[in-house]
Amino acid sequence: MSHIQLERLISQDWREHKLVALLLLACIASALTVVYLAHLNRQLTIAQDMHYQQRDQLDTEWRNLLLEQRSLAEHSRVEDIARRRLNMQRPSGDSDIMVRPQ
Repeated sequence: MSHIQLERLISQDWREHKLVALLLLACIASALTVVYLAHLNRQLTIAQDMHYQQRDQLDTEWRNLLLEQRSLAEHSRVEDIARRRLNMQRPSGDSDIMVRPQ
């Protein structure tokens, strides 16, 4: 069999089996697409988990800040600071002054 006849047989075989070759290429392209999309899905899942962790951490910090704010704004604490640091006293009935509009 000569080289030219072999080329003819190969080209004739390709012409007869175009559909099979196209389906093979489509199958390979589909498989590569599935692999790529699975990789993207994994990356997005990892990013989502990281964002959930960050959200939980920020939520915990927010709750701690609310607790701190409530404890700093307690009436007894504010009154104690006013008494000790500012030398303030609760007014008695004798020191009350009433201001009347004219």
